[in-house]
Amino acid sequence: MIVVTSVVQIPLGFMMRGPVVQRGLWAAAYLLGFIVAIGLGIWIFRKTHTSRWQSLTTQDWQLMIKGYLFIIVVEILLNMVNNIFFNETSTKNNTLIATIMGHSTLTLVMLSLTAVFASPILEELTFRGILVGGCFPATSFWLPVVASGVVFSLVHQSDNIVSWLIYAIMGGTFAYIYRKTDKLQTTIILHGFNNLIAVLLMILTLHH
Repeated sequence: MIVVTSVVQIPLGFMMRGPVVQRGLWAAAYLLGFIVAIGLGIWIFRKTHTSRWQSLTTQDWQLMIKGYLFIIVVEILLNMVNNIFFNETSTKNNTLIATIMGHSTLTLVMLSLTAVFASPILEELTFRGILVGGCFPATSFWLPVVASGVVFSLVHQSDNIVSWLIYAIMGGTFAYIYRKTDKLQTTIILHGFNNLIAVLLMILTLHH
């Protein structure tokens, strides 16, 4: 599933060149790839989890808000460090996403939709549901949290240790919340909201 999260992004490169019809077909393949990947992830998740779906409680929402604020504070501080030591105002991953989004309306729409709605589901199924919940015993807490953060960061194409830490801490925070609540929807919602804010900021920057 970790490989799948990267493979589904391949059609993006083909959407940036060729005739309109060809780019449209690649866009359809891009969406279909996510549908198939998410379906596979749900199937594996259900095979490794026997607990039933539970509604979110007030405590769950409070933990999600605290987790999001923690991620934002860490991102701000580490981005400052990244700028000072590596002269980068954004991570390599975010720069690449912004470049693809700015290429055409098609890539802007496709990447925005998947970043907010599809990627959070696929990545949370993979890095939290299957990795944390399916590969570690229920009694283990910090080891799966750290492992999830490390693996999550590895697939986000960081080009320096600071950028790597940003994604590792983000992934670890998602894993912490998932381990505390045992509800995958907490991190799917949090991940989706985080991506929504990032996408909106990118769009504002592109059209500034």
